[in-house]
Amino acid sequence: MGDRVRPGTYAVKARFARSVLLLGAASRALFVVDRSIGAGPLNLVVAAPHAFVAGETLAVPRRGPAPRFASAMPRTDPAKLRRILEKALPRHAPPDSLATLFFPADPLPRLQVHRDARFRKAFAHIAAGRLAAGVRLVRGCGAGLTPAGDDFLCGWMLACRLQRRSALAREILRHARGTNPVSNAFLEMAAQGRVNVAVQKLLQAPSAARVKAVCAFGHSSGADLLCGMIWGLGREVGGQKSGRDILDSELRTPSAISPTSTRRRG
Repeated sequence: MGDRVRPGTYAVKARFARSVLLLGAASRALFVVDRSIGAGPLNLVVAAPHAFVAGETLAVPRRGPAPRFASAMPRTDPAKLRRILEKALPRHAPPDSLATLFFPADPLPRLQVHRDARFRKAFAHIAAGRLAAGVRLVRGCGAGLTPAGDDFLCGWMLACRLQRRSALAREILRHARGTNPVSNAFLEMAAQGRVNVAVQKLLQAPSAARVKAVCAFGHSSGADLLCGMIWGLGREVGGQKSGRDILDSELRTPSAISPTSTRRRG
């Protein structure tokens, strides 16, 4: 069981091939997953999720199963991680993922062209010091249980945590929360530097094989998260100025994060 699962009664929200999504008080999320998905801060790993959650509710006792999965993200070399992502993402990211923002493919479907244009507009807002406007434009962008924009924001916040910019991660979270309780759960975990086992392994020892493993999550969720991470880690990627470059040189408005607070250690 993940170390961020809270005790209480959870109700089934949705069932998938390898997992069951449940929501508890205050829309807290719990994911009962099989071993192919593996551990995460909000995951309960079992052999057969649908048999384990046979009814419509599940009670998590105050003293749950031990040991708990420790979901804190490990320290890593951001420069090495970025180099691995730059090489491996174009090979392993699905063609309809956000990787096309940095590694363009031609031709793209019309919806994907519009989506990527929306992200570039968001980047322009952030470059102009309008952090809230940029984050809100990305928030909820895309289809699925967790839209691509929310996965991207998770990756960006993880990059902030890697660079010891916890204050910036918290500010992104403040504008990123929406009406999707599942996205909100993942966003909150990312802002705290909490990750699943696949991301944890990637950070412990970055490699192309481990990038591929993260990209296998969801339809494009893993790849979209890594796109947010590579953008947040700095340096121009595929002609697109990075989040760290923007925040280092151009983010100036009082309503956003101040240059001092973005460098606060956390």
